[in-house]
Amino acid sequence: MADYSGDPSEFKVYWFARDLVASSYGSYATKETQTLKQLSSRLGNELEGEGLLNETDLETQKQQIRDTITGSVNKTYGGDISKRYRQTEDLAERILRRIEEEDDIREFRIAIDAVVRTSEILDTAPSFGKQEIIRIVNETLETDRGDLDPSKAYDALYNVDFEGEAYQLGAQREPLIDYVYEEMAELRDSPHIEQREVARIISGIVQEYERRAGQSRASTAGNVLETGLQHIFNQFQIPATGDPAHFGDLEIDNMVDGPEGSIGFSCKRTLRERFRQSLSREAEIGVDEVWFVSLLMADVSKEKLQDISNDGSRIYVPRDSFVWNRYNNDDGLSYTLRPADQFIEDVVEFTGVSADL
Repeated sequence: MADYSGDPSEFKVYWFARDLVASSYGSYATKETQTLKQLSSRLGNELEGEGLLNETDLETQKQQIRDTITGSVNKTYGGDISKRYRQTEDLAERILRRIEEEDDIREFRIAIDAVVRTSEILDTAPSFGKQEIIRIVNETLETDRGDLDPSKAYDALYNVDFEGEAYQLGAQREPLIDYVYEEMAELRDSPHIEQREVARIISGIVQEYERRAGQSRASTAGNVLETGLQHIFNQFQIPATGDPAHFGDLEIDNMVDGPEGSIGFSCKRTLRERFRQSLSREAEIGVDEVWFVSLLMADVSKEKLQDISNDGSRIYVPRDSFVWNRYNNDDGLSYTLRPADQFIEDVVEFTGVSADL
């Protein structure tokens, strides 16, 4: 087994970067980008101009780091010490405790560049937007004859989720490759960094980049499915609210209200445990039933199916899934467990709305 060391001193670029964007320290780097750029420039000029730092020089630079970071935010708010200042003071203390020698200053500057470039990449990367969602839904629903197939609604949602993730991942990855390539070349030319250190530094930059990129992808996943579901309803001229509704800790992605009945929809990649928030709350939501659409089957267990059944609600799954094959003949679940290809037709039949099927 390979030796393992969790010593933070060996991965300072990663920890500096992590601290600079941590929400517990006020997400400093995302709000004070220009301050960090100026600080990095001053530190770099001093390093190049003075050569090796003695102990006094190092303490001077550490004080400069503290003063610059804490001096960039207001100390008071409403007559008291502001929370943001306290967070920024904590950030400065954490950074300074990691700086023990001149090379740590250099790694701090690398981390500043990494978080700034990461923010720029994530802010400017093409996003998976409404037009891309509409295109995928249309292509999935449309038959060779040019009409729309309601049985493909579930497939359209799945394709939106699948292709949306790939699109956003690719858009975020391509500029990262360019940045890492440039950074590796610069680090290898540095007389202060050994070749193995280059790999260590780059691995920390990439690890922190992927953490932040993953958070941004997760935050948009729900909106993608909401938009896809609404466009599916639009295509079949099913009148829906079009907007998610919040009921305390519960979110319903869309609602259809017709002369025969009303439905609230929860369309997610996975069912997870939060589905139980919807159960027994139809009156609060203002619908007769809540219907679930889960794109992944891993969380669809017999226990959860029974919970949904006890509430008189439904969940839609593909016919070729093991969940369907296992439980579709269970009389106790016959109302609850529904085939995905009947989703649109069931919506129309249950609510009694006029639709173009």
